[in-house]
Amino acid sequence: MTASGPRRLFLVRHGDTIGQSSLRFHGRNDVALSDVGRGQIRRLIPLVAGVRFAAVVCSPLSRARESAEILRAALAAPPSLEVDEELREIWFGEIEGLSEPEIAARVPAWHAEWKAGRHAGFPGGETLHGFAERVTKGIDGLLARWPEGDLLVVAHRGIVRQALFHLCGGDRSHRERYVVALGSLTIVERASGWELRALGLEG
Repeated sequence: MTASGPRRLFLVRHGDTIGQSSLRFHGRNDVALSDVGRGQIRRLIPLVAGVRFAAVVCSPLSRARESAEILRAALAAPPSLEVDEELREIWFGEIEGLSEPEIAARVPAWHAEWKAGRHAGFPGGETLHGFAERVTKGIDGLLARWPEGDLLVVAHRGIVRQALFHLCGGDRSHRERYVVALGSLTIVERASGWELRALGLEG
């Protein structure tokens, strides 16, 4: 990644969904944005409306894509909307769509390892290492495609956190450092290196 001058990356976590994003493990499940979620995203509009973005990039999942479209429509000079497959949320495999009590009942051994912080991935799903590599590749790729200017990236909690680990430092053991609520905005800026400027703004 070649630094060519100051720039910012605006990272948005999609809003609430009809699939209860805060209670259920939705990764590849394509659950839709709820009315509450649309309201959460609209509250971010004043935080981005005055920025001239080089591009708006989003996950292909509908909850992220609709969130991106809401924000893009409010920009004074809206750029193209790009969909990036690398920005999908982590694949939870057998526990997709389940709540924690349902997970504990279905895969108790894995649930115990997860609660102890010892798991390496999700049953029948994506590994943590594979996910980290995918997101790192995706973030580096979009920064290479648009080497200058601010970017608006709309995706998922796991994507935003992994982007912060990659750009600002840390790993999953530091995940509580980067708390990003549904419908929130996080901003990182690059001067000599990437620095966190705002975390989890909710409008």
